Amino acid sequence: MPLQTVIPRCTGTYAIWFRCTRSFETLVGKLGSFLFPKGYWVYVGSAFGPGGLRSRLKHHLQPTARVHWHLDYVKKSMAPIEIWFTLDSLKREHAWAENFTLLEGASCPIPKFGATDCSCRAHFIHFLKKQGFVRFQSNIRHLSPDHAPCYRTVIK
Repeated sequence: MPLQTVIPRCTGTYAIWFRCTRSFETLVGKLGSFLFPKGYWVYVGSAFGPGGLRSRLKHHLQPTARVHWHLDYVKKSMAPIEIWFTLDSLKREHAWAENFTLLEGASCPIPKFGATDCSCRAHFIHFLKKQGFVRFQSNIRHLSPDHAPCYRTVIK
C-alpha cells in the first residue's frame, strides 16, 4: 500500500523502525564518524510543518540528494520496516524518545543523533530485537493519559 494511502497529511509525531543487517561506519555531519551496529533502529521525530506526517515521512523514506537531517546520512544503509505515529496535537517526540531509551535492550550509541536541538540523549535508538507496538503504546498511555491514539503501518 503506498505511503500516501496510510499516512495522513495531518501533523503529529512518528517513529520509523529500520532493520540494519550489517554494521557500517559513516560520517554524520558535525557529530562525527560512528559505527552503526546491526540490529533494529528507531528514529523519532515530529512533523508540524507543511504537509505534516506524509510529507516528512516521504522525505525520510526516499533517497536524498542533499542531506538535511541526521537520518539522511544513514537511511541508505538500513531498510525501513514500520512506522508508528500519532495525530496528537502536542509534540510528543521527546516523550517518545525517552520512552524508547527506557525499554529493555535500548542503547544510544550515537549521542545526540537527531537531538542536537533538545536535551534528549538521542532520537535514534538501537535495539538487538525490535520492540512491540502494543507494549510501547501501553507505556505511552501510562505516562501520558491524555495522549491521542497511536497507529502502526508496515512498510513493504
